[in-house]
Amino acid sequence: MPDSPNWDPQAEARRMDEAFRVDQQQARDPEVLVRYWDKFMREVGEEHNYLSLEFTYPRNAAGGLKMICPRDMVHFDHFFNNEDGEDATIPITVNTRGFRWDGYITKASLVRDDNGVETVDIEAIHAWNHVATICCWASPFAPVLAQFPRHHILFGPVRTIITTYLTMNLMRLQAPGWAPPGTADDPLWSGAGNPLFPIAVVPVDPATDTSRWSAASARFDMADKLFEPMLEDSGVMLTARFFLPGEDEQPAPDWFFLEQPTVVLETVDKSGVTGPTGTLLDGILSWIEEFADDGTTPIRYPRFDSTTEYEAVYSQPGKFGTTRNFPWVWYFEGEYSGIGASEIALHKPLATDVIIGGRSPGWVNAGIEVVIKGLLSLIGLDWLYRGQLNDVFLAWMVYRDMARVDRAGPYAFRELYITGSDKAFNLDGLVAARQGLHLTRGYTSHKVTIEDNAPYLLGRDFGLGDQIGFAVGEHVFTDYVTELTFHDDRETACKWQITVGDGSDEEDSIVKAWQRLGRFAHAIKDLSTDVGADLDLLIF
Repeated sequence: MPDSPNWDPQAEARRMDEAFRVDQQQARDPEVLVRYWDKFMREVGEEHNYLSLEFTYPRNAAGGLKMICPRDMVHFDHFFNNEDGEDATIPITVNTRGFRWDGYITKASLVRDDNGVETVDIEAIHAWNHVATICCWASPFAPVLAQFPRHHILFGPVRTIITTYLTMNLMRLQAPGWAPPGTADDPLWSGAGNPLFPIAVVPVDPATDTSRWSAASARFDMADKLFEPMLEDSGVMLTARFFLPGEDEQPAPDWFFLEQPTVVLETVDKSGVTGPTGTLLDGILSWIEEFADDGTTPIRYPRFDSTTEYEAVYSQPGKFGTTRNFPWVWYFEGEYSGIGASEIALHKPLATDVIIGGRSPGWVNAGIEVVIKGLLSLIGLDWLYRGQLNDVFLAWMVYRDMARVDRAGPYAFRELYITGSDKAFNLDGLVAARQGLHLTRGYTSHKVTIEDNAPYLLGRDFGLGDQIGFAVGEHVFTDYVTELTFHDDRETACKWQITVGDGSDEEDSIVKAWQRLGRFAHAIKDLSTDVGADLDLLIF
C-alpha cells in the first residue's frame, strides 16, 4: 500500500487525527436522547428537560433508571392521565453515543419539597426483567393441570440450554389465545399468536455452540434463578434489547425477519475461550481442561515484556487444545491511567477444617437395617429395630487443609460446618467440601472503576461483559465488565462509569467444574425419578 501512487501518507495521517478528535469530542459531550413510548411501542415523544438522569446496566441482571423532571414536563399526562390508568405499560429508551438503554417505567411520583417546588421522579427497570418474569414449566407444552414429565431436563452447551428453555416457554406464553377478546381484528394486536411476538429469542445452532457444557432441571423455576449458576461460571451473557423497525438492524436475519417492535433476547459467549473444532465439542474440552486443573484458578496474564508474535502475548493454549484469549484492553495505574476508585481487599482465612454431612448413604442405613432385623428375627424381636442406627455411620466427614494450618499457625480459627450437602460421601459432599475449603481460605479480592475515554471508548473498544485487564500497585487482574452506569445532570457533564469485577473472590476452577458435574448428576437423578427409578446415583 505505501508504494501505491494514490496513497498520501500525510492525508491519511490527517484523516486519522480528525477521526480521533471527533471521537474525543463525542466522548466529552455525548448527545442524550430520552424517548417515551406507549403500550404498543409507538413513540409518544422526547424528553429534553430532565434535571438529572442515571441508569445502570449490570451483566446478567436487570438494571434500573432514575430520572427527575420538572413539573411542567411536556408528557406529564402520559404518566398521570393515561387512558389505561395505573396499568398502562410505558416503555422508555435512552440513547447515548453507541449505546441504547431499553426499559419500562415502574414508578412515577409527583414530589413537592419544603419550598413548594414540584418535580416528577421517574423510575424504570431494564427490559432484561422479562427474563425474571418467565417461568420455566416442567412440561411447557402440557396443560398446567397435568404436568408430565415432572421435570424439564436439558444437557448441552450453556447457550443452547438457555435458548431452548426461553424459546419453549415463550412459545407457550405467546401461543394463540393469550390476547384479550375482541382484538383479533385490531392491527395493533396483529402480532398476538406469533411465537416471535412480543418477545423473540435469537436461535443458537447446537452443532456450532462452543460454550461450556452444563445441565439443568426445571420444575416451575423462574428463568433468572435457573440460569444464574450457568451464566456465572460459563462466561455467557444473556442480553435483552428492543428491536425498533427502521432504527435497528434485524437481530437474526438468517433465522427470522421482524416487522413489529419486539423484545429480543440473545446469548453471547464472553468467556474468551476457543477450541480446536469450532463445534459443541469445544465446550466439553474447555470443561475437561478446567476440571483437570491443579486446584488453583487458571488465571493467565500476558507477558508484557514478551517480544514474540501477537498470539503468544494475547492468548495461551490450554491442556486440551483450547485457547484462552487475553483481553486486549489494559489499564495501568498512573496519572493518566483512567483507573478511578478501586478496592484491593485482603481477606484472612475463616477456618482450617470444614465439616460436611448429616446423613448416611442410603445403602449404609439399608444394610444395617437388614443385618440387625435379620439377627433380631432369630429370636422373634425384629420389631424392636426402628432405625435407631440410621445416619450414624459414614454420616460426617472432616476435611483439613494442612498447608493452611502450617501457614496460619496454632491460633488460627479451626472448624466450620458447611451446608450444601447432607451426605458426606457422595458427589454433592465432595463438591461442598472442596467449595468449603476454597471459601474459607485467605484471598485477595478486587473491584475497580474506570472512566470512559481514558483512553478506551465504551461501545467501540469494549462493552458490557467483556474482559478487561488492569494493574493496581503490584496486583494484576483480569475480570469482566460487570456494570455500566451513566449519569447526567444540569451541573455536571454526562459521563459513564464502568465497573470491573464485583469485589468477590475468584472461584476455584475445580469447584466450578464439580458444580457443573453436580448439575449433570442432579438432572440425571430427576430424570430417573420421573421414570420411576430412583437410582440414588449420588451415593459413594
